[in-house]
Amino acid sequence: MKTKLFTAIALACGMTSFGADFNLKVNLSDSIRQVTHCASGSLYGVTEDYPVDIQSMINPLKCRMFCQPGAGGHGNQHPYGDAMKVAERLKGTDAQVQITLPDILPYWPYKWPGLDSWLKQVEECVNRKKNSGLTNFHSYVIWNEPYGTWNDSNGDFHSTVWKPTYDLLRKLDPEMPIVGPAIAYYSQERMEKFLKFCIENNCMPDIICWHQWGSGGLPGAVENIKMLEQKYGLPDFPICINEYCAGSNAELQKYEGCPGYSVPFIAKFERYKIESASISWWFTQYPGRLGSLLTPNNEKGGGWHLYKWYGDMEGYMASVTPPNDKSEGLDGFAAVNKKMREASIILGGNNTGSVDVIIDGLPDWMGSEVEVITEVVTWENKDKAVAGPQTLATEIYTINNGQIIVPVNVTSNLYAYRLYITPNEVIPRSPFLSSGAISIPGTIEAEYFDNGSEGIAYHDKDRQNRGEGYRLETGVDVYALKDKENEYAVGYAQKDEWLDYSVNIEKEGFYNITAILSSGGEQSGIQLLLDDENITDTLKTAPNNEDWESYLETETSTLTKLPQGEHTLRMNIVGDWINIDKLVFTESDPTALQLLDADKNEMFEIYDSLGRKSGEIFTNQINLSSKLKEKGIVSGVYILKSASKVLKVIVN
Repeated sequence: MKTKLFTAIALACGMTSFGADFNLKVNLSDSIRQVTHCASGSLYGVTEDYPVDIQSMINPLKCRMFCQPGAGGHGNQHPYGDAMKVAERLKGTDAQVQITLPDILPYWPYKWPGLDSWLKQVEECVNRKKNSGLTNFHSYVIWNEPYGTWNDSNGDFHSTVWKPTYDLLRKLDPEMPIVGPAIAYYSQERMEKFLKFCIENNCMPDIICWHQWGSGGLPGAVENIKMLEQKYGLPDFPICINEYCAGSNAELQKYEGCPGYSVPFIAKFERYKIESASISWWFTQYPGRLGSLLTPNNEKGGGWHLYKWYGDMEGYMASVTPPNDKSEGLDGFAAVNKKMREASIILGGNNTGSVDVIIDGLPDWMGSEVEVITEVVTWENKDKAVAGPQTLATEIYTINNGQIIVPVNVTSNLYAYRLYITPNEVIPRSPFLSSGAISIPGTIEAEYFDNGSEGIAYHDKDRQNRGEGYRLETGVDVYALKDKENEYAVGYAQKDEWLDYSVNIEKEGFYNITAILSSGGEQSGIQLLLDDENITDTLKTAPNNEDWESYLETETSTLTKLPQGEHTLRMNIVGDWINIDKLVFTESDPTALQLLDADKNEMFEIYDSLGRKSGEIFTNQINLSSKLKEKGIVSGVYILKSASKVLKVIVN
């Protein structure tokens, strides 16, 4: 192992260890299943107003499912987060909405209105869902925690509530999955009683559900439900955990959304092939915080950055073996993305100390050496914002018999750690098009940036092509343009990212530059450089109000003089969240004679031979030269631009 970069922290976590406190075994060649992001949902995680920016707060997490009340507003169990209104907000994301029917009712425990009233309200909810025209719904939950919220004096729960509601849902919306029994914690006795009733009364749910307090109990619960399925000849049911948290008491629930406590949950949900899971929402003033991944001020907490790592995973989930699967201690999950030639391993849990991450089965396409970036995401409490992950070390490892061992020093059980693994190779920069450099004048498609490695041909902060539309071998986010075949745009661009283009300027001259942009904010924009010299000011367009398919033209305010020959054009991103479709370079001839209205006084902008603005002057065409001398303009060649003409003027 040779070290590429060390920091003070890396000295503690990146050196080869002897006799580590824990071993975490990873086999990158052993696929568990395709990446599903099953654990990335939350209970009441979205409301009518929060998170404020769905695009930036939810899309990166690839959220699977949000569990939302069947009706929100005054008089309902939860006044916020109405399922239909949330589904409307989420229709541009990957997320689905699970409709929790009992949250139609008031109070906690729920106040039972009688069967007729209940079924009428359920029917109204179903009709609202069907009339919405939306398709991003996951399922119906018939009841929530029946052994804690149902009064037996109202009758037997199974026959009084479950069966009639089940039959009504099958009649009104037969294609929509039904979830149950959603018990507060796994109990063999309660689950077996429920399954026997469903068998005898033909009312079996499509998805089995319970709530999970503490990650250590999940393996035993899954083993038990599989035993019951075999005992009664039932199919292998999908499993939904629509509430999960470190524990059922306030002392443990303060760790809701905590990275270190969340890792074992995600690891076990993936290991045991859970269909969907939602982080709980408790002991916060308002919902809409993605299960406490966001602060009360709608800022990203440490948990958000952990789930962003999880959201970045693509390809297949790989096998990870923790020291003790049936505990809340050290655990991890891993994914391999052949398309992007990357692997990532995330670890954490209720342990601290030295960890040897023993990584086997590195794919052949990784080559003989890999670069491993070790990162940490910190956390203090659910209300504190965290800027983002910190890099602890970047190191080069030689692969021996398909294996490397990466030491990590886990300094806090509240933190999560990531190993990001890529082949150790540098691809030199070269033109993207087989024909060579892009010609100017002409059009530069934003997605035609040069071939080459990160940091050589481009810089993108997260190393993943989120657009999944084009240039998949790079980390640049390239999206397909809606309703335009084989046309793309660079999107999700953030401040300080950049793209390089090899260009061939056919002749020296002045050019108009037009950028086709879609912007997410007042501060977002681009700036162009030629061979590291600025050739434009910041090019901006009006914010799109989340309509990312609306592209507008923005022209440079001045003519730009460009030298002949082959050069490197760099597009710098100025401000977060802008999409770029293309750049258009049009030749302009400022030397053309324009004698019309020569005696008409106009306001002229003054530019030197490099296109830099030198001031303004109010005069007519006849008196230009003398007026420039009076203004103190030194000898030279100048371009003067008014609303109606562009002139070349020589001052002697």
